[in-house]
Amino acid sequence: MILKTERLILRPQSQSDAPDLFAILRDPQAMRFWNRPPLSHLAVVEGLVREQQAAMAQGVCRYWTVILQDAVIGSVDLSLIQDGSAELGFLFRPDHWGMGLASEAVGAVIAHAGSGLGLTRLAAAVQTENRAAARLLEKNGFVRAETRSVLLADGQKKDCAFYLRQTPSA
Repeated sequence: MILKTERLILRPQSQSDAPDLFAILRDPQAMRFWNRPPLSHLAVVEGLVREQQAAMAQGVCRYWTVILQDAVIGSVDLSLIQDGSAELGFLFRPDHWGMGLASEAVGAVIAHAGSGLGLTRLAAAVQTENRAAARLLEKNGFVRAETRSVLLADGQKKDCAFYLRQTPSA
């Protein structure tokens, strides 16, 4: 399902998006608050996209590539779709931060989650140091449910905030 906002097009992710996504996933600034270090090989991203495509085919995830004026600027996803709920994730190019684009894209996915997918509950997690992501979630109706220390994939322990949002389905 293609989603459109005032400034953006969110289209289902495809394998051809791997090089543009790699540009984001290898950027240390973009990956600063992720649970893994920046990726250093396009082949790894190509593999991730293949895995995500398989998960989409099984119906357990949805991945959208975010496009602004023909340029890929990020991605938004719903993962772990099950029993009316899902986990929201997003990642954007740093040169497009602070423009409201991520919030606009996330808002479109939230609306689709309720009306298009019939989801009633969304969750999201962010490192507590990532105040911009926390503000984005709060602006889009998420409420902090708890904060706890989490062991990340790279072996570091970080404090993370866990957010919930009720999404009325249509």
